[in-house]
Amino acid sequence: MLPELLGEFNLSGLLSNLGPKLRRALKHVAVRNALFLYGVQISGYVFPIVTLAYLSRVLSPEKIGLIGFSTSFVLYFNTITEYGFNLTATRRIAIAKEDPEKINHIFNAVMIAKAILMVGGFVAMIVVVMATPRLRANWPLFPLGFLTVIGGWLFPMWLYQGMERMGQVAARDFISKLLATVFALLLVRHESDYLLAVGIQGGAALVAGAISLAMAPRVCGVRFRLLPWREVAEALREGWPVFVSMAALTLTGSTNIVILGFVTPASEVAYYVNASRLVMAARMLVSPIVSALYPHISHMASKSANDAVSFLRKYAFVLASPFLVISLVMFIAAPLIVHLLFGHRYEASIPVLRIMAFSPFLLALSQTYSTYYMLAFGYQKEWSRVVLLSAVLNYVLMACLLWAMRPIHAMATIGTILDVFSFVACYYFYRRNTSKTHGAAQVPASSVPTS
Repeated sequence: MLPELLGEFNLSGLLSNLGPKLRRALKHVAVRNALFLYGVQISGYVFPIVTLAYLSRVLSPEKIGLIGFSTSFVLYFNTITEYGFNLTATRRIAIAKEDPEKINHIFNAVMIAKAILMVGGFVAMIVVVMATPRLRANWPLFPLGFLTVIGGWLFPMWLYQGMERMGQVAARDFISKLLATVFALLLVRHESDYLLAVGIQGGAALVAGAISLAMAPRVCGVRFRLLPWREVAEALREGWPVFVSMAALTLTGSTNIVILGFVTPASEVAYYVNASRLVMAARMLVSPIVSALYPHISHMASKSANDAVSFLRKYAFVLASPFLVISLVMFIAAPLIVHLLFGHRYEASIPVLRIMAFSPFLLALSQTYSTYYMLAFGYQKEWSRVVLLSAVLNYVLMACLLWAMRPIHAMATIGTILDVFSFVACYYFYRRNTSKTHGAAQVPASSVPTS
């Protein structure tokens, strides 16, 4: 019976046709970059999950909560330093990738601007920490955590993404994060080693950043040089709308953890942070696809808006469907996942994980209509409005829910509601704009590159 069925379905013919298609797909630069970026994401998020699982057994929930609180606080200054350049600079380089001189100007202007923002952020962080008694009591956590901000400045991911050269940095980033995990497993042995755990992670970011920056001249052809202040100021001016939106988007989750740290014990923060880190790791699996396709679609949209929209219509659900599976697994297997990774001390993380389980799927869907459409087509201001509305909604919901239920459940519920809102708002904008001309895309004049 089985041979007849196999013959009917012509399995060998199917496989023979699949081979050439797979080879053609792997030759496409966007597909290769997506695979390379998955290597970067694995090193950046899976290894920290392994580390967190180990630390959750070595350190108490209180110490895990302190680490999670300090990490969220430092994220404020990381967001200031990033300034949205991972989106704006990536797009500018993707459009100008055939003009080496213009790329060199973009590179140096962005690096100088980020350096200024980073130094200012560090000074501000020290002032706030030393002026706040609750932060001052654990002050060494914050400069150690700031090492990740320095590493992020050194690592010009936006340059490699725009040039579609991610294969050059994936292996080195993977190795540096692997070594960080190994050192954490070997060196963090007691409750008093929690500061060492934070320092190891920051050191890994420094190593990865330094290596990738040193490679940039050879791989991307850039040259380090000082620029007139007006060019740096221009980079800051262009990035401002996206920075405001990215700050509202990124700092919403970070602020929620900081607020949680002020209104609940550190152990409660640990229960929330452990569940949210698992969800964040799953969400970040969306990032390699976005990072690989965003410059490709931006370039496509600048040449033919209709072709870009047709691409989105064809592949929107295909790109999101794997994350529906991931979300279902997290929802169904939440007890098993929490017990295996963190142990029975973290039972309280199970309902938090289930509330946020569908966040990766919702993110994958919304990226099609936010990053691939709104940002790639030049609708930065409209996208900014959606993000700012999400931030406002976050605090409205917090005022309503934080005191109505257990705080960690309230924060998880707020996150899921915001994911739904973001998807619906971006999809509505996409449908409204593309239906105006019976399927033809409308592209704002500001998004069309000029010579």
